[in-house]
Amino acid sequence: MVATLSALTNAAQAASYYEADDYYAEGGLAPSEWQGKGAEALKLQGAVEHDQFSRLLEGRVADQQLGATREGEIAHRPGWDLTFSAPKSVSILAEVAGDRRLVEAHERAVRTALGLAETHFAATRIREDGAVRRETTGNLVIATFRHGTSRALDPQLHSHNIILNMTQDDSGQWRSLEPRAFYQLQKQLGAIYRQELAGEVQHLGYMIDRGKESSFEIAGLDAATLEAFSQRSQAIEAHLSERGTSREEASAAEKQMAALDTRRAKEAVPHADLVREWRAVADSAGWNEQARREIVARAEARARTQATAQDVESPFARECAADRAVARGASMLGERQSVFATTALHEAAGRFAFGAVGHAEIGAAIVRAQKTGALEARSFVDRRGAAFEGMTTAANIADEAALLRLEESGRNQVAPILAPVVAARAVAQAERRAESQGHAWNEEQRAATTQILTSRNRIIALQGAAGTAKTSTVLATVAEEAQAQGLRVTALAPTASAAQVLGDALGSRADTLARHLLAPGKPTTADQLWIVDEASLVSARDTAKLLALAETHRARVLLVGDTAQLGSIEAGAAFGQLQQAGMETAHLTRILRQTNEQARAAVDASLAGDAKKALAALDSGGGHVVEHEGREARFEQMARDFAALDGKARKRTLVIEPSRDGRDILTGKIREQLAGAGALRGPTIEMSHLVARDMTRTEAKEASSYAIGDVVRFTKDYADKGVSRRDAYTVAGIDTEKAAVILTARDGRRIDWRLRQWGAMQSQVFTAEPIELRAGDRVQFTRNDRAAGRVNGQQGEVIGVDPQTRGVTLRMANRRIEHLTPDDPRDRHIAHGWVATAFAAQGRTADRVLVHADSTVSQLVDQKSFYVALSRARESVAVYTNDRAKLVTAIQERSGLKQTALASAAGDQIGDIQRKAAAKGMAL
Repeated sequence: MVATLSALTNAAQAASYYEADDYYAEGGLAPSEWQGKGAEALKLQGAVEHDQFSRLLEGRVADQQLGATREGEIAHRPGWDLTFSAPKSVSILAEVAGDRRLVEAHERAVRTALGLAETHFAATRIREDGAVRRETTGNLVIATFRHGTSRALDPQLHSHNIILNMTQDDSGQWRSLEPRAFYQLQKQLGAIYRQELAGEVQHLGYMIDRGKESSFEIAGLDAATLEAFSQRSQAIEAHLSERGTSREEASAAEKQMAALDTRRAKEAVPHADLVREWRAVADSAGWNEQARREIVARAEARARTQATAQDVESPFARECAADRAVARGASMLGERQSVFATTALHEAAGRFAFGAVGHAEIGAAIVRAQKTGALEARSFVDRRGAAFEGMTTAANIADEAALLRLEESGRNQVAPILAPVVAARAVAQAERRAESQGHAWNEEQRAATTQILTSRNRIIALQGAAGTAKTSTVLATVAEEAQAQGLRVTALAPTASAAQVLGDALGSRADTLARHLLAPGKPTTADQLWIVDEASLVSARDTAKLLALAETHRARVLLVGDTAQLGSIEAGAAFGQLQQAGMETAHLTRILRQTNEQARAAVDASLAGDAKKALAALDSGGGHVVEHEGREARFEQMARDFAALDGKARKRTLVIEPSRDGRDILTGKIREQLAGAGALRGPTIEMSHLVARDMTRTEAKEASSYAIGDVVRFTKDYADKGVSRRDAYTVAGIDTEKAAVILTARDGRRIDWRLRQWGAMQSQVFTAEPIELRAGDRVQFTRNDRAAGRVNGQQGEVIGVDPQTRGVTLRMANRRIEHLTPDDPRDRHIAHGWVATAFAAQGRTADRVLVHADSTVSQLVDQKSFYVALSRARESVAVYTNDRAKLVTAIQERSGLKQTALASAAGDQIGDIQRKAAAKGMAL
């Protein structure tokens, strides 16, 4: 891994551990040094001295003893080890070829990453009046130890950075450090280290080959040489393979466990002996002494040429490069988050600049962007409620200001669909029809329907908890009465499947929201009603577009959703924000879906954020809780429990795993169990299916976002380019300087795709991955195909496979038969349908639910996802977790709320920021 973080548990062991490792002094460079403003305050500099280090690890700083007293003993965590490891090629050239300039480059990159960590992550917790608050401090005490080998005695240039458990507050008092930011953002720090190192390496004259997620290797070393010095990596990979996973599939915890399980005892080998051995290995791999000298000499010569060129390079050109990188990074982040951490912007901008400019220049560009108004400072609140320095973009502010302005301007602007007396009569008639079919209405449903029918506001909302029968009562009646009054009713939803279900239920035209925004039809004199389901999943950008269209198309908008469920993948929380700003809202709170009282009690408790009470309700008859420490054991149990159900019960059971990689692994376990039970039968065929890459619009315009082998499909024809939306194209080449991608068509034609000129916003990018299918498999389509009548999420069962042609026959849920062929691009948009992510599960209903909830997966397990999972089930829910108590704690501290660009940090009111936006003519 690029960066690893581990807690130190024993001060005495830590004091001697790092000194006993393989570091060495060479050329006057110290193998250890003090870093951080906290170290400066303590007047610590130069090499780390053992006694000083030991005292600080024990929490003895200045005249203070940090830690809590427990049973007469001082309890103090020594600190944390944040390790940065150089790419394998950098280590080999530094240690085997002897280019010690690379060691210095590594150290400079480490200092940059640590400097950003100190500025943005250093904090302490202060208890006042029974409450605990987090206070940023901006200083750390860090002891850095540089090493040159792995435990397998491969060349591995890395630095252990011991962040001591202490920081100085504003009053000068030393306090214990609050470390959660380091755990949550270590991936960002690792990327920043690599980005800075890439620039340093290129400055030294080396060419680099860029990989995924800011990884790189120095060009010129072949795979055989890299493999010859990768014993440690091979051992970890082999260990993961034995456990049925891989580096790509394993969780961070599984990788760390594999690293610990495969650790060899340290061997004290003189450095000179290691170098001789390494060079012998290099010789045997075909990389002899002459080749080693030549690659270093070429780099040194190139560095001299570059230095001459840089002497005449305009500083303005570098500023422009940094400004572009920050603009692209902010645009990318702003598509998914209204507010993002400043360190996230550093990492994103570094990804776009990648070695062209350093993070000091990126930091200066961020300041310039704030001065121009392109960025505004915000407090970024992470998923656990900790606040950090953050940013929002002018575009995010404009979108939110627009949607709030449009909603307010639509108040008292339309005649009610029905007069109050007529509405009451219509509601009574609808209730009588429902009673005749055995379904009684409740008072909330009557009140909500009446309120919507009699509203004078162009935009109105129905806020309804999961399972409150919104569609069959309120929406069906509103749609029927609106159509009777001559309004054209359109059912809209973020997904085609949800839109289709809503349209069928309301007897109205249906469409996806995205398609409606692109082609809403021409404005007419006739009034319309747009009913938007799953409104919590609609971004601020799309909500603003929708409300603007409604104004020009004489359309009323009924937004239907639940702010307690999962929010939009893109930026914003428009549905909740509009309610908070005073949008008229009808409410349904009484949950009717569950036939099991304890299952309903679990849903009610999860809605209230009380995970402990929810799990207790499952114990009492609403389901059950299964604990296994290891993810593999949990998946095995889930697969066995699912396969043990009979065929009909399996069709009425929903299995939820929040992560995509976990979904694929769990699917494999389930298929193994089903095959053993005879539910999967006959021959197996392997097809290539297309898995969508999670790419933002900003990334789609950057050639560096693509990889050789990616598959591209377009959503419109480009006849002059020889591109058809019905075909698929493979990425065969990438030119980052020209922002171009070379595509090959199935007939062998090569297409020069200039991303900033055409097609980037009308394309989808996929990776081609194998998928095994047998008769009995559950399959779902993963892309809308109107011409073929296929809907994303639509499921079917494999009823036949042909090993000769590799063709597949499906019987869909509506009994329609589909035939898949391996060579047709549209037939490759399939996936197994045994397991759903939480997002895919939202909106679905099943008799029983099996849900995987790992407390350590902070990005995916929170109050919202927990509520969504529990509320899907009519009868029972089984929760599979690593630790019940930890799961309760994790859920209760993770609200899952999304920030908005115009909201205060606490998110409780629009506040001063909105008033400032209004003063600029953007808001209310």
